[in-house]
Amino acid sequence: MPEGSKPKLCLAGGPWRRMREPRGFDAFGFLPVSGQGQKGARGTYPGPSSIGRTAAQARIHPGIPLTSCRIPRPAPSIWSMRHMSITQQVASGALLGLLAVLQSFSQAPDTTSVPETADPLQVRIKASVLASLAAGMEAGDLEPSTAPPRLMVFFCEAGGPLGDRDPIEAPFYRRPQPIRSVSVDLRELIAAKEDVVIELGDGRDDVARIPDRLADLQGTFNLRAVLDLGTHRGHDAPGNPVSSIQEVQYRRDHSDPAEVVIGGLIEPELRSEADNLVWVDVPSPMLSKALGRSVSHRAGVALPPAYLDTTSTRRFWPVVYVIPGFGGDERGAERWARLLADPSMATTVPEAVFIVLDPNDPLGHHGFIDGDNTGPRGTALVTEFIPWLEKRFRLQPDASSRILHGHSSGGWSSLWLQLEHPEVFGACFSSAPDPVDFSAFGTVDMTRDDNLFVGPDGEARASYRAPLSTEIDRILMTVEEEAAMEHAIAPDGTSGEQWSTWNAMFSSRDRNTGLPRMAFDLDTGRIDRDIVDRDWSRFDISARLQADPGRYAPILLDRVRLICGTRDCYYLDEAVSRLAQDLESIRVRMDLDKGAGSIKMVPDANHNSITGHAMRMWLPEMRRLTTELPD
Repeated sequence: MPEGSKPKLCLAGGPWRRMREPRGFDAFGFLPVSGQGQKGARGTYPGPSSIGRTAAQARIHPGIPLTSCRIPRPAPSIWSMRHMSITQQVASGALLGLLAVLQSFSQAPDTTSVPETADPLQVRIKASVLASLAAGMEAGDLEPSTAPPRLMVFFCEAGGPLGDRDPIEAPFYRRPQPIRSVSVDLRELIAAKEDVVIELGDGRDDVARIPDRLADLQGTFNLRAVLDLGTHRGHDAPGNPVSSIQEVQYRRDHSDPAEVVIGGLIEPELRSEADNLVWVDVPSPMLSKALGRSVSHRAGVALPPAYLDTTSTRRFWPVVYVIPGFGGDERGAERWARLLADPSMATTVPEAVFIVLDPNDPLGHHGFIDGDNTGPRGTALVTEFIPWLEKRFRLQPDASSRILHGHSSGGWSSLWLQLEHPEVFGACFSSAPDPVDFSAFGTVDMTRDDNLFVGPDGEARASYRAPLSTEIDRILMTVEEEAAMEHAIAPDGTSGEQWSTWNAMFSSRDRNTGLPRMAFDLDTGRIDRDIVDRDWSRFDISARLQADPGRYAPILLDRVRLICGTRDCYYLDEAVSRLAQDLESIRVRMDLDKGAGSIKMVPDANHNSITGHAMRMWLPEMRRLTTELPD
């Protein structure tokens, strides 16, 4: 590290950033997720436990709107059978009996006329909160960020299928809820030096919203407002001003005014303390210079018992670098520390130091790429942070002693780092990675399609599914619904949610706005083919393999263990399957050995259950790799 830098090393407590639950499970499935199966929330605010949605509440056919959140968008066909379109299934009679039963539970669309009522919605930000922000700005603790501040109000049905979830945990993948937001000038708010009231009702045109009118809501909702400062990823980040939860009754034939009061800040949770757990926060000169703000490398370091044993024959240790999934961060090291300290796991967990990295930027999961919007994260990791870690801890400084592991977005990141830095890392264990072939970007072909929301046949594209039976999937969210929620949070693409995160990773920076150039319109779904073809194509792993098989095929064959379920909740399986087919074709053509690597598709496993398969397969192999290394 350069002269004058002051790395911070925290054994327990100290500054840190909370994590959201990732999509599905974290590394090896040790982090249980709610019945929602979506990104959860961070922070110390009350939130009831999650309750999953039953089949009886699923939308059965086109035209039935969401029960309370009437989104003015075409509803998709909800049932799909593998290898068959819904039209073919119904025509063949395969689903007629099932649909007849399930339709008896569905709610008929509300066709009553809606009177022109006004539903004012105001957010009051207390002067005491603004004074706290002013003090933070004066002290230099509140730095400008790429993501501009926004005032947001999140809704959640009270007592509904979501089980009284805290509204701030939005977006909800299984059951989209109303969201409203508006851009704010933080300096103007602070300059007021008194309570500030901001209108977000139907009468204000510049409010990003879903649905279009509060007057269309029917029922009781819990509301929560948050002022997202944009300094960390997610509107539920520590330090963001937040309101308490307020219950509001909405009726379609009445004016239902509401005022939500922001009177406090989201407080950080305390980190776990353990003898074998070390928290690291190291300033990054490279990233700070590239991004024009203070940026640090953060990690949680979990040590095996023998590391602390002065009589141990092993003095220097191999490392498993764990990259959390979407929404996760370095706090995942807490679980590895517990496992390493558990005597019953002594013959199961690899004999290594586990270092869980923080993959977050205010714009989302940065993927450890060298990106235009989130900085040279990969280069900074291998040239700044890893050398620092190897000086601070007794780590073996060679590629064969460095193993990568990740799930979901972390799975993609670990695979990317292995392919781009084979001289640094010796093996990669990746489960259910984000799209590794952009021709199968979930249900979208990003190499050819012109619209995110609908396919060439006019059918809505699915984004999130859950298996109903061995052959039938229940589609719980479409790409259009997912994008609509992201648009309502931040129409400029800075929400830090999934599609906006991918855009920040893969797109170039707009010189005029300083924001990521949008590869797609979050409102209409139109894909900008120029941006995708020029910018996104640089990160298409399958395309890189085909363009340079001599470089990438040996790495994939020798060092990469990749696994995915054939019924991944986020449709990530098709991309993995195509990568496997391309690799095998290249291997045969180039007459290459199969090597120690593998790409496995597990029948009927989904985004969550695949982690159990991975754990059973990989822990013994990781243990063998780390045990065979010299002391």
